[in-house]
Amino acid sequence: MGWLQRLIAVHSENTGGAVGLCLEVHDLAVSKLVAGLIRHRLADAEVICKRLTQTHLDDKVRDACRARLQRASS
Repeated sequence: MGWLQRLIAVHSENTGGAVGLCLEVHDLAVSKLVAGLIRHRLADAEVICKRLTQTHLDDKVRDACRARLQRASS
């Protein structure tokens, strides 16, 4: 079964009758890894770091994310 068969349909009263198709979480993780968003400068590490500060996370999780971001951007 490929990623197309694992897409997850998302719809509610807030989507106005539209149905969104989202990647399954593991397929999403693989796509980010393959894309190398940070390494290829497709995403800005500073913006990601700022967004981490704006996201409700446990401090340990935030620190781990910052460490991963640092490794990916070096």
